[in-house]
Amino acid sequence: MNLQEQISRIKSMMGLIAEDNNNTRRTDIGRTMDTFTFDDLYDELLGSTYFKFQDYDIWFGSDGEEITDDLTNKILDSLTELRNKNDNSIIPITTKTLKFESSMYSSTKENIWHVFINGNKIKKSSEYVFTYNCLHSKKPNSCASTQFLRKIRQGKPQCFQCNNINLNSLSENKLRKDYPKTKPVVKSYREIVEESKTEFETYPDQYKNSYLLSHLSTEDYNRILPKIQSFGSGKYTDLNDYEYWPIYKVNNQMKFSHVLYNTKTDTIFKADQPILKCDSCERVWRAKTLDQFKNNYKILCTDCTLCNRTFKLRPMKNINNQIIMYQSKLELKFIEWCASQNILVTNGPSVEYVFNEKSRKYRVDFQINDCLIEIKDFHIWHRNQVESGLWQAKVDVVEKYIAQIS
Repeated sequence: MNLQEQISRIKSMMGLIAEDNNNTRRTDIGRTMDTFTFDDLYDELLGSTYFKFQDYDIWFGSDGEEITDDLTNKILDSLTELRNKNDNSIIPITTKTLKFESSMYSSTKENIWHVFINGNKIKKSSEYVFTYNCLHSKKPNSCASTQFLRKIRQGKPQCFQCNNINLNSLSENKLRKDYPKTKPVVKSYREIVEESKTEFETYPDQYKNSYLLSHLSTEDYNRILPKIQSFGSGKYTDLNDYEYWPIYKVNNQMKFSHVLYNTKTDTIFKADQPILKCDSCERVWRAKTLDQFKNNYKILCTDCTLCNRTFKLRPMKNINNQIIMYQSKLELKFIEWCASQNILVTNGPSVEYVFNEKSRKYRVDFQINDCLIEIKDFHIWHRNQVESGLWQAKVDVVEKYIAQIS
């Protein structure tokens, strides 16, 4: 049965079921579906066609056949040999099982097929070579973990050689003069975003709540906007020309993402690599994404985030109304004394150094003209740094820095 026949069968089944609401169909993967409302929604995902009911998912493989537990078990049973990729040793196969469940750290929390061999879960990163017999050609083939898991999850009984034959036949048919030519329907970005909003509402509340908890809403974006200098590491700077769209469908397992729409050029781009201004030290810096600031009251740079979690770094202003950072009461008294003496004190430089084969950064407390100032009491943290040699490493790198600028 081809794909179009499967679609017709589904739709006709829906019409028959509408006449009898008491019918309950036992699904092919062992779950019961009590509702048959068809959402008229499908996507093309990696060669598979996906139909969504209210509480039930149906997958069709690239050959138009429905993916069932029988098919996935046949693909798993076709596995004949398992080898270690590193030393090419054969691993005896004692048990082969499948589980239809969601991954622990999945962002979508959707159920997928998981493969367990000898009681161990197979991952994409597993260092194995799988040898299996193609269910179409009956010929042996080998592949890595990623390809074998993809065969199971997409219900592909054929090997890559059979796929190539099908693709070549399709290419030859397209070259024929009598092959029907169809023009793809091109939709505008605004049409797509409206479709995205409608489709988003068809998903379960659990998925929608999870998505909105980890992505900025329009209100969140507007709150952060005054601190944004640009996007794309300085590539996109016309902030007044951009509209933030929190829900926009994408062709991957995430299903939706946020984008920025340029109203002048009619283009979209991801709101990644933003250049921001720190609320604490007012330093301009680059973040990876905006989503990390969804629940943050203040937008802090990496240095201020680390210091505020551990050392409680605080800002104040010098006699020139510039932001200067301090940590202890002793440092605050020094800044206040400088202000009373009309002495301009600024933040000290940050210098990079290596200690115990690890790259680090040391921020000197203050600077007055050409003089670098570090204020320390005999705190246990400082005593530990002296004993470990970390403090001496800081002193050495500052002395090198002074020699370079002198």
